[in-house]
Amino acid sequence: MDMNEQILKIVMEFTDEGIHVIDSNGVTLIYNKAMEELEGMKGSEVVGKKILDVFPSLTENTSTLCKVLKTKQPIIEQYQTYINKTGNKITSVNTTIPILNNEKIMGAVEISKNFTKVKELYDNAISMSNHLKNCIRKDGDFTFDSMIGCSPSFIKCVDIAKAAAKSNSTVLIYGDTGTGKEVFSRAIHNESNRANKPFIPINCAALPEGLLEGILFGTTKGGFTGAIDRPGLFEQADGGTLLLDEINSMSILLQAKLLRVLQEGVIRRVGGIKDIPVDVRIIATTNEEPYTAIKNGTMRKDLYYRLSVININIPPLRERKEDIPEFIKTFIKTYNDEFSKDVWDIS
Repeated sequence: MDMNEQILKIVMEFTDEGIHVIDSNGVTLIYNKAMEELEGMKGSEVVGKKILDVFPSLTENTSTLCKVLKTKQPIIEQYQTYINKTGNKITSVNTTIPILNNEKIMGAVEISKNFTKVKELYDNAISMSNHLKNCIRKDGDFTFDSMIGCSPSFIKCVDIAKAAAKSNSTVLIYGDTGTGKEVFSRAIHNESNRANKPFIPINCAALPEGLLEGILFGTTKGGFTGAIDRPGLFEQADGGTLLLDEINSMSILLQAKLLRVLQEGVIRRVGGIKDIPVDVRIIATTNEEPYTAIKNGTMRKDLYYRLSVININIPPLRERKEDIPEFIKTFIKTYNDEFSKDVWDIS
């Protein structure tokens, strides 16, 4: 075994991501240890066999490996749900690359990440959201009157937010982590004419592109293996407000789909062909200065102009030190009440 083969063997065995290689006939050539753990199967059960025989729940149209054999085009980070031979449901996010020789397809390589647990959490979260979607939260903690701060820069932000609450325009809120972007978002919603409708926040950095798209836009039965008819957050937030937290973490491709929603007021579920009208106010936040995000390629310029009808730039506490005593008073009162203490000041 030469050096290159040794290096390849080490990489295949010790990488945390599953690797599955098939030939042009769909027969498995390589199936590494991480893929065995991901799918709960031994390599001896898969290598030398056709992928559709090993995974009967997949078809040529739903298997990402088979799709790449057919189209000769790579698939980047697409999630796939399927059943293995033992009946266990697997959810993975796959990047699948064709192996070409002079434009002739020789096979395909798939790199997979295990998102089975993430998918279960997503399903549970969506089920809970469906159960609670008529229970509108209007928490008294999220109002302009309860906001802490007296500095001119903070008061200016509150004034802009109060004006935003009186309109239905999109809002872009920029500020460092911990500056209270979601608090401002909830206050805007609670003081608006949408207050009796849902307020739904989603952190765009928390999920991969494939799952995030399904969560936002919903899914259509048959759109991919394991897909069912399920409304996304846009439909669940109809009439209310959708908070897209850390919008700069959303992929550029998904940002383009969001732009269409803002322009046309319709969404299309993943795997669907029907446009569904939605009436949703968008509030987006970013912890990266917007023009820097545009320059770095993490935010589309056209999306920025659509989102920033109203701009709120929340300064960090280090730039408004006169607000610190207000926070101290609030924290002392809160923890005195919680722990039955009688603290009056700090030194």
